Amino acid sequence: MAEPYLSHPVRHIRDDPIADESASLVVELAADEHYDDLVATVANLDGSVDRDLGFSSHLVTLPQTAVADLCSLDFLDRVETADTISLGVEPDATEGVGDDE
Repeated sequence: MAEPYLSHPVRHIRDDPIADESASLVVELAADEHYDDLVATVANLDGSVDRDLGFSSHLVTLPQTAVADLCSLDFLDRVETADTISLGVEPDATEGVGDDE
């Protein structure tokens, strides 16, 4: 199986992780049948699978020092930072607009 697509920020974290920092990533599986493998691997890396995002994608949080191990999994299609992908949760852009103090 081919290596997964890694966004530029993920490649940067993989190659130069910051100790004691975590990474929030969107991980897309090659097939849904690998979900249990993802959960077990991420748990072994001291991380968590936080949310199913649909389309075989999952929000994962783990230490930056574990990103290289995650990216080496052969059942992933792509890995991007959660900040790169819209998760459908946006702050209220109108908050504070037009407020006179």
